[in-house]
Amino acid sequence: MLRRDTRSAIIEAAVTVLGRDGPDAFSAAALAREVGVSKATLFHHFPTIDEIPTAAFERMIADSLAIDMPLDASLADTIEFLGRGSAELVRTRRGFFRAYFVLMARAMFDDRLRTQLQASGDALLERLSALLAPKLAPGADAAAFARLVAIQLDGSAIHRMAFGNDDEIDAAWKTLVDLARQEGKSR
Repeated sequence: MLRRDTRSAIIEAAVTVLGRDGPDAFSAAALAREVGVSKATLFHHFPTIDEIPTAAFERMIADSLAIDMPLDASLADTIEFLGRGSAELVRTRRGFFRAYFVLMARAMFDDRLRTQLQASGDALLERLSALLAPKLAPGADAAAFARLVAIQLDGSAIHRMAFGNDDEIDAAWKTLVDLARQEGKSR
């Protein structure tokens, strides 16, 4: 394997182990076993085990930034698209979201991890802000609205995973879309 391929495999394995087995099972031994390499190989690519979840989080954020939305979509269509996309990802990539939320929970108790994850999360907020800004009323705070949408996406994913109440979440998300449609009509 090339160095980049091994590094990517380690990152993907981190998402798998965190999402499947949780944070208590996350170790160099478990990760090496998942990838099929030695622990020495892990530490050849990452100086410490703590850097691997951060790299995994950055990969998750990068994957989240792959928003394939038509530029001329309305605000309501964009919000609807984001909600449907998030719901589909929760259904098809539960391990990814478990890993994401494990890392977020760890960040509440680890200042260094929180700082690292915040920097990565800011990239998602910038992308959302750029996506939403042209669709908002003049003078609207696109960054604040992007943060609100990101919070809603996170919250809906948590509820989908924890409670399985997809119909209720879909109905609530539809309310948000309807509000955006009304806002669009008033402009």
